[in-house]
Amino acid sequence: MPLDDIAGSLLGGLLRFVIYVLVDIFFEAIIKGTGHIVLVTLRPNKEPSETACAVVGLLFWAALLVAGVLILRSLLN
Repeated sequence: MPLDDIAGSLLGGLLRFVIYVLVDIFFEAIIKGTGHIVLVTLRPNKEPSETACAVVGLLFWAALLVAGVLILRSLLN
């Protein structure tokens, strides 16, 4: 039975690591990257902070999702 506990702990730790890496890549590349592009486009002379990039990126993707849902609803009606 100890082998089952070791394997379970190892697989659990590996799964946690993989999920952490995927979430980190998703958040850093897609959300903060989009926020950085938007902020640099709007204010080219100022370097945006990571927090501002994250907030603007989340707002951008939320607005895109809402616009997509509204367009889909209007097309289906």
